[in-house]
Amino acid sequence: MGLGKTAGWIAVATATCLFAAAGAKADGPPTPEEYVSHVGGTARILSPGEFKLDGQTQWCGRRPVVVDPQLDDYGAAYPGFLIMNPRLLDKVSISVKQWIFAHECGHQFRGPDEETADCFAVQRGRRQGWLTPAGLDEVCTFIAPAKGDMMHLSGSHRCEYMRKCYADPKVH
Repeated sequence: MGLGKTAGWIAVATATCLFAAAGAKADGPPTPEEYVSHVGGTARILSPGEFKLDGQTQWCGRRPVVVDPQLDDYGAAYPGFLIMNPRLLDKVSISVKQWIFAHECGHQFRGPDEETADCFAVQRGRRQGWLTPAGLDEVCTFIAPAKGDMMHLSGSHRCEYMRKCYADPKVH
């Protein structure tokens, strides 16, 4: 997702090897069905439009959502589907939940770059009306402790960039 240990795009090569070792196809990222089969437990696939956050339907085009309470992060993405951890999402505000979902959706439409996914998420939230300046403050507070790594800037740098994206006058 972007908080540090995302199971998403950067892990596609590693995950592909793991899924191949488990008998899944080896020519790309897993399908949602392969992912659920591999992780087991209570992970399940929801059709597009079935996933809800605090009763509000979430959409990422035609992409399904895998609900995985054992995921080691709040959310993640593989090409073609999102993964959400309801156990962790239950611990954050609705603004942060929707930003996490929109961030992972941003990977679907804009690729693996974390800053681009962050910008996609805040601009989507602004356009759709669910992310207010106060909600963006909540997102910034949420990511502030995040340390930078190979894929992510520190939380404070990400927040600064998201504030610029949010304020972009070209966003309608």
